[in-house]
Parts: sequence; C-alpha cells; structure tokens
Amino acid sequence: MLLKNTLLYMPAQIVGPLAQLVAMIVWTHVVDEPTLGVITLVTATHELLQIVFLAWWSQYALRFLGRYQDEGDTARFYRTENAVLLGSVVLQSLIVVAILFMVIAPEANGRLVGATVAYVASRTLNLYLADRARVQHQIALYSIQVTVGPALGFVIGMILIKLIDRSAEWPLVGYAIAQLAAALIVLPKIGCGRGLWPLDRDIINHAARYGVPLIIGGALGWVGLNASRFVVNDMLGVAAAGLFAVGYGLGQRAATFAAMLVTAAAYPIAVKSMERHGAKVAMRQLADNSALLIAILAPCITGIFMLRLEIVHLLIAPAFRQVTLAILPLSVLAGSIRSLRAHFVDQTFLLHHRTGLLAIVTTIDAAVTLALSFVFVSRWGLTGAAGATVVAALVAASTSFAIAFLRFGLTLPLEHLAPLAVATAIMAAALNMLPEASSLIVLASHVVLGAAIYAAALAVFYAPALLKMFRLRQQQSET
Repeated sequence: MLLKNTLLYMPAQIVGPLAQLVAMIVWTHVVDEPTLGVITLVTATHELLQIVFLAWWSQYALRFLGRYQDEGDTARFYRTENAVLLGSVVLQSLIVVAILFMVIAPEANGRLVGATVAYVASRTLNLYLADRARVQHQIALYSIQVTVGPALGFVIGMILIKLIDRSAEWPLVGYAIAQLAAALIVLPKIGCGRGLWPLDRDIINHAARYGVPLIIGGALGWVGLNASRFVVNDMLGVAAAGLFAVGYGLGQRAATFAAMLVTAAAYPIAVKSMERHGAKVAMRQLADNSALLIAILAPCITGIFMLRLEIVHLLIAPAFRQVTLAILPLSVLAGSIRSLRAHFVDQTFLLHHRTGLLAIVTTIDAAVTLALSFVFVSRWGLTGAAGATVVAALVAASTSFAIAFLRFGLTLPLEHLAPLAVATAIMAAALNMLPEASSLIVLASHVVLGAAIYAAALAVFYAPALLKMFRLRQQQSET
C-alpha cells in the first residue's frame, strides 16, 4: 500500500516543489537582491502565521476527521471547521500587514500590502484544502492544490513582472491568483459545510488539547527554519537577506522536495495502522516509511554536493553565485536532517498524542538556531548563518531520536541502511569522475546518470526479494 500510494501521489509531489525550485532560480535572474529579500520574508512570515493560526487544526483534521466520517457525524465538524478557517484568515491578514510595515518593508505601498494579504489568504485556504484532500485520500484534489499554486502562480508572476515592473508585489499577486483558482476548483468537490454556527465545544476542546502543543512546536520549528533569515536581515540588511535566501532556500526546498516524494502517502498509512492494529504495528510502519524516505534523501543530498559547482554556475545569476555556492551544501544537509526528523521520528509523538514532546524538540532546535545565528553571522557572515542551522538540526534530531527510541520503541530500518549507503557511495564515486558540466543538457545527463547508477546498485541488492515477491504474486494469480 505504501509504494502504491507513493506512486499515486508522486506527480503532485514533483510538480509543486519543482516549480518552487525553478522559481527560486529564475528570480535571481529577474529581480534584485532587496526585492527577492521581501518576497522570501513575506512567504516565510506566512509560514509562521499558518502554523500558529491554522496548522494545529489541520493536524487535528488529518488525525481525527476519519473518526467523524466513520461515525456519520461530519456536520458539526464542518461548522466548526468553517469558523476556524475564517478566523484564521482574518487574523493572519491583520498580523502580516503589521509585520510588513514593522520588519520587512516599512516603506511598503498599497499594492504591496494588498498583494501580501491576497497571498496570505489564498495560500491559507490552499494549504488547508490540500490537507483535507490528503486525509480523505482524494489524490486528484490534493494534486490540484499543491501544483496549481506554485506552478501557475510562478508563470503569472513572471508575466506581471514583464508587463508592469519588477516590484515584489507582482510575484505575490501571481501566486494569489493561482492559489485562489485552485481553491475554487476543489471546494465544490470536497466535503464541507456552509454554516459557521454553532461551534462545537467538544471539538474545539479536543482540537485545542491536541493542537496547542503543535502550535508551540510548529512556531518554534519555524524559528529553527527561518530565524537565520531574519537575523541576516537584522544584522546585514535586506539585500544580504536576498543573497542568503537563494542558497538557503534552494537547499531547504531540495531536501523538502525529496522528502515529500514519499511522505504524502506515508503518514496516513501509519495513522490507519495505529487506529486498527495498535502502537507496535504503527511503529513498524514508521520504520518502513523511513526506509523509503532515506532511500530518497541519501542520493539527493550526495548528488547536490557532488554536482554543486555545475548547479550553481549554470543555474544561478552571477550576483548570487559566490554566496550560493558556500551556503547550498550546508542548507541541503540541514534540510535533510530536519526532513528525516519531521517525517519519521516526530510522527511517533503525533501517533501517541504526545505533542508536548514535539514542542520540547522544536524548542531545542529554535533556541540553538537563534543563539548560534547571531554568533556565527558575526564571525562568518552568511556562511555562518547556514552553519548554525546544521548544528541546530543535528542537536534537535538527536534529542528526538533518543526520546522516540527509548520511550516508544521506534526502530531504524537496519536491514535497509547498508544497501542504501553502498548504493549512494557507488553513485558518488561515479559522479566524482565526471568533468564539470558545460551546459544544462550535460548537467541533466549527469543527474540522470547518477540516478541510474544508484537505481542499478539498489536493484542488485534487492533483486532476490523482488524476484520472490514477483513469484508469490504469480502463484496467487494462478490460484
């Protein structure tokens, strides 16, 4: 089931994050450093607001909506859901405007304010509908939500920049238009209610008990992920924040992109295992999920490191290259560590309703990131900011692993680690022998060659198991 659902989710998991990666690269050729700094700080601010004002409810819906559906009791859930969504959008819009004037762009004009509010409101609805579609296993609707906004929004933003000017508001307007369009397509097709009242106190209380630690943990997780951006902006200015955003954003998005190839399908399966078979089976399912996650992350991290020179020289505008080359390897490493923690170990706490432990782990991540960012930036500049995130990610992940292993019986997929490590090492050795790519076509061929070598090496290791599975299915079809 895990492999089947992963393949069904894969188109959406490729298109959306890939569009974000492409956008980050293209923006370096189209806008200047301060403009890119404003765009990235606005989007990062919304990520925090989404965590504080809605992600707690999204996680509650992802974990418990199935119960209401099974019991035929969705009407009261939908009423409460609508009220939470409306309140969230209003609060986020008000707060993002205040942050825009106080921190990001004190000289912001009316167009930038309007574009920021439109982006935040549409993105909030977009992300929530994606979670709702995922919990109901409506893969087509989920795919619309996660692909249309990033892909079509980028195209519309580019058109607006070409037709009008290179101000920061036009990329935000482009994303807002696409995100709203995706939401309007999906809303009639997904289960929802029309009323806002009365709120169900039992649902709100249950969601609060489950979600408040997630608010704290999520907000602190955001600090761990984004504090370095704001420290750079505070200490070195918005232009430096724009320079930092490219290498840091590419590394984080590359790691997230790799992880999301497999994680969209994985967690709902673990939830179902927990509900139907108990903790022991769910922990085994998490370990199986992690094997697939590591199988994706390991070659991606290694491949980016081995090909970093040609990636930066061929894709990034000259003004951003030096900083990006220094930051990219550190950023993708930190992003991969956090992805492994978030999509494997931290899910243990969600399944056991121990979200307070998740808050402890994210507190460590945030505190170490914030403290080290000021120290490292003052000493090593932009590279120091990226280095601080690596140290913080390692410390937090070590804590999370220790708690999950000792208290909840989580295990590593040990039988898979050696084949994955050897296959990754073989791929790295092959890439190391290649000359630096002189064109995008050659770079693409290097990527394809590395992936082929990795897949071939894994096929050798797993051939007996795959052959046995194939024969078993043949026997079952014959009987």
